[in-house]
Amino acid sequence: ENQDVYQQFRRLLRNNFREIKKVKDYAEKLHISEKKLNEIVSAKTGLSCSQVIYNQIVLEAKRLLRTNISTKETAYALHFDDPAHFSKFFKNQTGIPPSKF
Repeated sequence: ENQDVYQQFRRLLRNNFREIKKVKDYAEKLHISEKKLNEIVSAKTGLSCSQVIYNQIVLEAKRLLRTNISTKETAYALHFDDPAHFSKFFKNQTGIPPSKF
């Protein structure tokens, strides 16, 4: 059953990571508690649920930045309200600002 929940989470994440960035929202869609979702994801990956979500966002951000679109365009493509917020998020996750990537 946990395997099924994990697979459903991965599918939801793949399809929605641009719009949905909070563990709470994924847990609601899966009809389980945040705590339970975190336990399942952590058991599978060794990472917190939010880290798995952030990794997916960073992966896509890197893909977009490699296509030579601007940091601002990347931020909006990933549904960040503010390019500065995206830049801070990216730097926190990768250690480098998107402009240097």
